[in-house]
Amino acid sequence: MTHMAGGWAADAVPSVQSLDRAQAEQERLRKMLESKPKAYEDKVMDATPLPPAPEPATPSAAEAGLRTYLSESRLGWARSESGLDLRQSTELGQRLEYRQETLNYGDILLQADLRAHDGTDLGFGALGRAGQRTSGRVTLRNVGLPVTTQMFADSVVGDFGSEITDALARTYRMSLGTSTVRGAATRVFTATSDLRVGVGERGVLAGGPYPGFEKSQGSIAWAGYSQRFGERMFAGVQASRATEVPSITPGLSVARADVGSVAASIGYGPDLLEDGQARARAIHVRSETQGDDRPGAQGLFLEGATRQGTARHEFGVYQADPFLRFGEYVLASDTRGAYWRIDDTGLRLNWGAGVDFQEQNAERDAARGYRRTINASANAQYRIDRDRLVGGSATVLNSRHETAVGTSSLLQGGSRSLYANAFYQTRFIGYGRTRVRVAVHRNESVVSGDLPASGEELEWEQEWLAGDYQTGRPELSTTLGVARDRSSGVSTLSPTAGLNFRMWPAVAWTVSGNLRYTATDSHLATSRGLSGTLDTERQLPEGWVVGASVSLNQAVVEVAPTGLAAPTVTRSNDKYASVYLRWEGSRGSSYRTAGSTSVGAGEIAGVVFFDANRDGEQQGAESGVPNVEVLLDGRMRTTTDRAGRFVFPLVGTGHHQITLTLETVPLPWGAASDRATRVDVPLRGQAEARIPVVRVGD
Repeated sequence: MTHMAGGWAADAVPSVQSLDRAQAEQERLRKMLESKPKAYEDKVMDATPLPPAPEPATPSAAEAGLRTYLSESRLGWARSESGLDLRQSTELGQRLEYRQETLNYGDILLQADLRAHDGTDLGFGALGRAGQRTSGRVTLRNVGLPVTTQMFADSVVGDFGSEITDALARTYRMSLGTSTVRGAATRVFTATSDLRVGVGERGVLAGGPYPGFEKSQGSIAWAGYSQRFGERMFAGVQASRATEVPSITPGLSVARADVGSVAASIGYGPDLLEDGQARARAIHVRSETQGDDRPGAQGLFLEGATRQGTARHEFGVYQADPFLRFGEYVLASDTRGAYWRIDDTGLRLNWGAGVDFQEQNAERDAARGYRRTINASANAQYRIDRDRLVGGSATVLNSRHETAVGTSSLLQGGSRSLYANAFYQTRFIGYGRTRVRVAVHRNESVVSGDLPASGEELEWEQEWLAGDYQTGRPELSTTLGVARDRSSGVSTLSPTAGLNFRMWPAVAWTVSGNLRYTATDSHLATSRGLSGTLDTERQLPEGWVVGASVSLNQAVVEVAPTGLAAPTVTRSNDKYASVYLRWEGSRGSSYRTAGSTSVGAGEIAGVVFFDANRDGEQQGAESGVPNVEVLLDGRMRTTTDRAGRFVFPLVGTGHHQITLTLETVPLPWGAASDRATRVDVPLRGQAEARIPVVRVGD
């Protein structure tokens, strides 16, 4: 670099290249193309042509129809001490259930229960003491098989209960009963006809953790048919033959006899009554017994019902000869009577009243005892507002009896008794309902020979949780009371207490239980001590469920005196505990039409309970009803356990109906309503159904 005056001179000076007109134009165009925005380039989609679309795949057989599976293993331990003997048992049980919907062959339902006992004593479970160390129950059903477009068939093979054709079922005061059998049966029905036939060996369900079938002597076969004529008239007939039925001879020995029986009915009216409608039915039963030298017997039962506005009337008269049977069951033998009942259900006021008259041995045969009873009852409840409710019930019974010739005259006489209760229900601020109940008992002997007794009871029931819950509704209620009993001039004061709860410590964890303490030992009560249950269940991933159950029952068992013998009073102390592991699964989609069920499933859990005061709610002293058959949508079947509880797992979401098989409800209890219980099953949630049964005629 060379220094010059006034600055510095570069060693190299840039040169300028001259272009002609054509070259300059080409250069301008080149720069214009370089500065132009690039065209859009799709960097997501491949520009290569797509392959042709495949044909729609045909669903495989494994995906056709809804399939559900259930496997449950349970280990149970029981101990019973009655003062007369000590029994204890350790049992293991396995339950398997499978259901499959088919498009053209109805639903297939399979249930298998197996139990095994390990110990020196024979096991005993919810349905009584077992007679065998191992037993089981297997039932295979096919429900809704289409025979024609209008005719369907239900078939069952295995261990189940005998059935009654429609025209003879669901009676108000008389039940033809059902027998536990191991055999086969079929029902073929249309909208207007019902045919049922079956045969099997008679038996009982006994033992635990799951009851098994144990054969008794004899068998039973039945065939029944019902037909509707038009929209109102119907008729039906059913024949039954049972062999080797136990029968007490005039010499008081037990013999075995074969019983043939026929029941026929004719009636008018629909099953469910609307305003202004009526229903009437006449049932005639005849039985012939071979083997115990007894004459044939027959009975006539007339019943009717009507609905006027919100009021429903039930009424009837009946007469039955001595030793009247249907199958293996003794009906309302050697009686005649009449009854009437009215129930009115309104928005605010619900009330009912009834009267019942019954006479045993109306012909006054000296070889048999005579008894006459008159029973009157009433109940009412009135809703003052959203939170306040008042109600009560009362029953008065007048009874007189005479013993047969040759028996003790000390048993001659009768009694008058009264049971009444009243309650007031309200709500504390921030808490659930509060109910105060007062009960009065009176048992007055008409002549000497019976012990009169009376008493009063005051009870306070409080729900401690309030709120709106769609699913997982927690419950916590307590009961505190005091009872005064007076028997034979001696007055005692004793407390009572109860606890009911249901909690969700976690979303998939349920804990529930109830506990009742009664410190009563008098002629008004036959229970004393603690009774209750504790259940817990935890849902695990992949359809697994683990749970446990504990129950306790302490009671005073009182046996009525016979002749000059004094009553036998013993105290029982029953304990039961079990743990179980269950797996539930499903595949496929339902064939049901749109709207009847949604995609997904939930669960229905409920209880059938004795509603003694007819208020539609279960109090601490109102126990569950065991061994009642519960139907889901008239198709799925289950049986209540010893606490009256039942569960339908894996139920499609949406609307469902729960009904009871009334022939399995013990008389004199019956349905509280002639309508089904409706439940809505949420997705992956649990719906509750609490179904009361009431004393018919009360």
